[in-house]
Amino acid sequence: MKRLSIFLVLALLLPAVTRGEEFTEYKFWNEGKLTWDDFQDTLSLKSVPSAFVAFLQIEKTKSRDGNTSTVRNEAQACFDKRHSFADPTIRTENQLRLFQLKYDLLEFYRRRLQTELNLGVVGIEADNRTRQYMDLYKEQSQKAEEETEHGQNEERLQEWEFYVTKELIDNPAPAVPHISPRRFGYGFYLGTGASWPVGDIARYWDPAWQIHFGFDLGYANTHLLCDFSAGMARTRQDINVQKDDIRDTWYRNGHNTYTSISLSLGQQLVSTKYFALMPYAGCIWSGYSDQVRIPDGSNERATLAYSNFNWTAGICFDYRFSNTVSLVPSFWRGHREIFTASIRTKIFINREQFKNFNAIEGDMIRGCKLGFSISCLGFSRLLQIK
Repeated sequence: MKRLSIFLVLALLLPAVTRGEEFTEYKFWNEGKLTWDDFQDTLSLKSVPSAFVAFLQIEKTKSRDGNTSTVRNEAQACFDKRHSFADPTIRTENQLRLFQLKYDLLEFYRRRLQTELNLGVVGIEADNRTRQYMDLYKEQSQKAEEETEHGQNEERLQEWEFYVTKELIDNPAPAVPHISPRRFGYGFYLGTGASWPVGDIARYWDPAWQIHFGFDLGYANTHLLCDFSAGMARTRQDINVQKDDIRDTWYRNGHNTYTSISLSLGQQLVSTKYFALMPYAGCIWSGYSDQVRIPDGSNERATLAYSNFNWTAGICFDYRFSNTVSLVPSFWRGHREIFTASIRTKIFINREQFKNFNAIEGDMIRGCKLGFSISCLGFSRLLQIK
């Protein structure tokens, strides 16, 4: 048992140790100039006194500020500390200047690659551009070694240092692109809630607990909401129902399916980093239904229902707990988006009236539904890159 516990602890710690080793394998250009401490001195070969290993790579990075995360493709100029080495006998100042010159040259091509990534280059095309810039870097790096005689020609070394430094000054590191949300957005939500009948309806049915789902299409501050919900409601008395020649009775304490489909327009009045408030109004189809076997000896069934088409109104309160800004083009036509995850609380009123097949208390059953729903909402809005 003790050995098993030790094995489990080692298994849990191994990924963390591995990540730590990987992190120290490389040095990035913005971490400072190279020193001889960055090179190995135990991997030297008799015929190869030194080796400088550096390369370009693209990493998807994520930064966070409050409840907002920014995801972007970042080009990195990596110096491989594990596979770069120099024999102690050749560790001169000029040799280190040559290595730094090559590293600065790699940073110049990294900036050019980052500029293209900011413009939306992604996927296979991004890999192709990385290889192209690495080929250019290797060509110029080899040329610098030859013209400076591996760092021994002071005059040519100074000329190359001046040239590369000037290129870095003239081509500063690209900043994170300035972004602003576009007008169009779309989202989906899923949740649950309940509605309470008021008026004559309350004498026939109990409150209904429902599952809600729908989509939200936005343009600027105007939103088109389409909501679907379904649940069960218990009957409070015997209810007669018919469809054409088919009649049935829903007995007291039975259960009917309550469904609704609504289409509404909302106007967002308040929108902050964490909260949003939006009243809305529209139309709704709702009703109670159940199935009955057709009385002709067959196994076919018919759906009998009390249905209603009327108006609905309410207010949505969104708590935005997460925003993710993706500067990486999406699979959908290459757009970049900001994705907002929210908890949406909706309070609503639905007007309802049904034909009274009981024919006892008037021709219609009138009333309304008061309810609420709590849903998880994911909403994406396209970004404009400036």
